[in-house]
Amino acid sequence: MGTFQVEVEVANPAAPTAVRSARLLVDPGSAYTWISASVLRSLEVNPNMKRRVMTIQGQVMERLAAEVLMTIDGQTLHTLCLFGEPGDLEVLGAVTLEQFGFAVDPVQRRLVSAIPYGA
Repeated sequence: MGTFQVEVEVANPAAPTAVRSARLLVDPGSAYTWISASVLRSLEVNPNMKRRVMTIQGQVMERLAAEVLMTIDGQTLHTLCLFGEPGDLEVLGAVTLEQFGFAVDPVQRRLVSAIPYGA
């Protein structure tokens, strides 16, 4: 099994016509999607919350967060995004994957449609 990246488009919900492309590492082990703070600020996305997360090493850290518009494979949805700091990976996390209805095919290194459990 290997890691892979996907191309996404990101926009500020308040100004959806300004769009930036980003290549994100697909990481279903990460709860949230992380994008560089400089990219988010260039779109004038303002953080309005904070999220605490734990690293693989067990370190708890806090990151600024905001809702963004994200487009993957022609589908556009609002999703929570953390403001990545220098040294942070830019990742597509589990919350966003579930919102879009995607599962990870690690052998073919691609996103596939998922059928989630309902009740």
